[in-house]
Amino acid sequence: MSDQISVVMPVYNSARFVQQAIESILNQTYPNFEFIIVDDGSTDTTLAIARNYAERDPRLKVIELPHGGLSRALNKAIDLANGDWVAIMHDDDVSLPRRLETQLAAAQTNTKVVAWGAYAYHIGSRGKVLSVSCTGPTTESEFYHLRQRGEIFTIIHPTAFLNKGVVRRVGGYNHRFDGAEDLDLFDRMAEHGPVLAIPKPLLLYRVHGSSISMLNFFRQKFLTRYVRARLRAKLRGQPELTLEEYEDQYRRQTLGTRLKRFLDDSSKFCYRRSGMALGNRQYFCAPFFLAASVLLNPRYAPPRLYQQKFSPAAALHLCSRDLH
Repeated sequence: MSDQISVVMPVYNSARFVQQAIESILNQTYPNFEFIIVDDGSTDTTLAIARNYAERDPRLKVIELPHGGLSRALNKAIDLANGDWVAIMHDDDVSLPRRLETQLAAAQTNTKVVAWGAYAYHIGSRGKVLSVSCTGPTTESEFYHLRQRGEIFTIIHPTAFLNKGVVRRVGGYNHRFDGAEDLDLFDRMAEHGPVLAIPKPLLLYRVHGSSISMLNFFRQKFLTRYVRARLRAKLRGQPELTLEEYEDQYRRQTLGTRLKRFLDDSSKFCYRRSGMALGNRQYFCAPFFLAASVLLNPRYAPPRLYQQKFSPAAALHLCSRDLH
């Protein structure tokens, strides 16, 4: 196994944040990596910023594409990758200095795992730490338990550390899932081995209004439900459920089911808006959106807030955080 890591980062109109994202990779404690940036047709100064760094650091390569979407840019970068492991990076986030070192050590210790994630600190657009996200199964037994029950799991996409051979074997990212392309890929990779998270924050995950997860929020929720339905059909030994078949089923659901789904998704959207408002120091808006989230679905916001801010695990990570 090669000890070179390929870091891949699609960029699109991210001039506000991309410099910090690039520097967080170039300043990693683990030095043996190549850094492939694919510009997805940016119309601001993002491409110029990336090229400026590439002129100063030979590990960085910049590829320019016409705008075609996130999955296309990711697949192009992975096609060019030379390392056995591919580290995904987003253009508005910040990798903590020991991220690559920590994830490579985990990959070398447990060779059965096909994808590693990690926990992450949520930050606002100004960089303030808001909460911690302890996302993803951390043991093989937890992974297989979730898988066998047909439960959806994920790892935080910009922390993903992927076995390149397995990514290629399953066909890479599917552009039809842009907005939830990571969830679809992890589900297919999970047929070949565990997908686990290192229970330690290794990323600053930025929450802001122009992020992909916000712009595609409701489409993302629909695709998440489809991936779950597809997995459960497979577990029952049924033919694979196509996206078109699921869309047809989705449209024919009862009014009560659709209303419940809308309220649930709206609650989650308002909860995220609350975090964004807090990160932008909009202290009047933050409690308004939090209250709306609770009213829309009282069973979602309180436990979510506890998990991210006040649980023993969150308190431990937030109190002892090392961002250097």
